[in-house]
Amino acid sequence: MKNVDLSKRQALKTLAVAGVTLPAFSAGIFHAHQQQNAHREYWLSAQGKKADNYGLGAITAKKEQAVNIPSGFRGHGICQHPIYAEKVVMSSRRPGITGLEVNLLSGETRLFNSPANHHMQGHSIYSLDGKWLFTSESDYTTGQGKIVVRDSTSLNVVNIFSSYGIGPHEIKMLPDSHILVVANGGLLTHPDSGRKVLNLDSMDSSLTYIDSRSGELISQHRVAETKASIRHFDIADDGTVAFGMQIQRQAMADNHLVALAGVHKPGGKDIQLLHAPETLTVALNDYMGSVAVASEQRLAAFTSPRGDLAMFWNMDDGTLQGYHHFHDVCGLTINQQKTHFVLSNSMGKLRQIHTQTLQEDRALRLDFPLMAWDNHMLAINLAG
Repeated sequence: MKNVDLSKRQALKTLAVAGVTLPAFSAGIFHAHQQQNAHREYWLSAQGKKADNYGLGAITAKKEQAVNIPSGFRGHGICQHPIYAEKVVMSSRRPGITGLEVNLLSGETRLFNSPANHHMQGHSIYSLDGKWLFTSESDYTTGQGKIVVRDSTSLNVVNIFSSYGIGPHEIKMLPDSHILVVANGGLLTHPDSGRKVLNLDSMDSSLTYIDSRSGELISQHRVAETKASIRHFDIADDGTVAFGMQIQRQAMADNHLVALAGVHKPGGKDIQLLHAPETLTVALNDYMGSVAVASEQRLAAFTSPRGDLAMFWNMDDGTLQGYHHFHDVCGLTINQQKTHFVLSNSMGKLRQIHTQTLQEDRALRLDFPLMAWDNHMLAINLAG
């Protein structure tokens, strides 16, 4: 497979301020593919193993070419504008301070920074009308989690409200709603100490629902294990939230096993944990990465790069439906046709698992050896 590196890293680094517009260095690449193909699906992921090739990686419509749009920072989560489908935003990995907006058709690229004394927590999401961009961040002077609201046109900060916890990570909007769902991981960090967790004794993780218009708390939900950090989730069409956790094993008093996945139903009080046989739970090594929901099949998929496993549960009865071995698997999305879960790893490989049978379609394997796919993937469709 062909790899293209659109190198403008130094320009990106020096212009990392809110709303700065960079040259349209990737102009025409996606537009040309659109002109040539009726199929307009693209798969996006942060990628790169070293600072000189960090970027937003994209696989073009025919899955024959991978494009790297340099960022100058290690990215994490990606979100798509709900109205202008060609616009996407990639947030920097904790404790970075920079976000990247890309217009996939024009090639226009803009960078924006965290407010003073804040750093990003890796994820962002647009409001349903596309007017606002929400990013999960932390005020490192107080340690409190924050949701930073930006005007999506100017990328200027217009509001900041509490995440009602520490270390907010993935954030998403409930379907057809103004309610923001926040995974407060509960882990206190500070840029001066990198990613070191500073509050293992007092960590407090929660799944939190917030009115995105007012910033008011709606509800919070916790699991019994206090050393479990809720990090990532996806939302079904009916509002069911499937979430994955990471265990701070070094802070636990004993070595009992902990379920690493759960679901929360709309309006429900309690969380339902998703259990697996002991051998599989041990193999997951206390770590779930990405989450993706296939609403029609009522399936929740999870990846564990430390366990080299993708796991699939029924969200309604909590039964484990299957699993797939794939080295260092973490990226996870569902293709636009909803027929396959797409898995990626840091070696540039991709696999596709059928959403009906949970069997791999080996004929659809892809390999981009120069790309190091990072933690998350997003499948998008460009209108036009």
